[in-house]
Amino acid sequence: MNRTSRPQRPVVEPEGLREAFAEAALDVTPSAVPIAAIERAGRRRKRHRRAAVLGAACGVLLLPLAVVVLREDVASGQGESERVTPPAASAGPTPSPSVAHAGKVRIVTPGERVEVSPGTEIWLTEDGKHWSEPDRPTQFRSVSDGNLDLSSPGVSVQESGHDDVYFLSGIFHGAGEPARVEVRTVAGDIDGTALTLAGEPGWGVWYAEVQVPESRTPSSDSLTGVTESVTVYDSAGGVLASQELAT
Repeated sequence: MNRTSRPQRPVVEPEGLREAFAEAALDVTPSAVPIAAIERAGRRRKRHRRAAVLGAACGVLLLPLAVVVLREDVASGQGESERVTPPAASAGPTPSPSVAHAGKVRIVTPGERVEVSPGTEIWLTEDGKHWSEPDRPTQFRSVSDGNLDLSSPGVSVQESGHDDVYFLSGIFHGAGEPARVEVRTVAGDIDGTALTLAGEPGWGVWYAEVQVPESRTPSSDSLTGVTESVTVYDSAGGVLASQELAT
């Protein structure tokens, strides 16, 4: 059988291939690079990133404002703000128990010194009242020497002055627990402080300080002083003991 012979392809040498590809490449015209489009896309990506960063920062700044809550007042129709405040600072140390303030009633222990003002102190013992003042010796009034009749209500008064400030004090005695001391003076009415010992001793000490204008200061030869009356009240508002002084 006779076979049909196929035409043989010409053999191309490697050098010929390179030349053929080079000629074909010269006939291809490359398209222009879209530089403007690339730049616009880059700018859009930058804007998106900047907006995301600013949004996160604003969220952090606005977070503390969340403690302010606005609520609608249904009754008035007006909005009112409710602010969350931090806890109040802890209070400072309490005053020393040796300091008593005007207008109070305190139970003290025997010998416990109470500061009335700088340099002036007063204290109680089972036998009476003691007090000291600047540049003066310690003084004492007894409740056991018979000078006071503790079987009936009564109030004693002692006065001393320095410049225009007067220290007023005394012993009161009567049935009941003291709740308030009212002192009437030439400078007006003031509240006194009462000191008592624990239990029911049947007596206590009152004191007060008052500033007296020069025009109302008693003279050295006057038979009257700064105190006009002292009244000690009990918890029910009744008079435990009182004393009117000559005016």
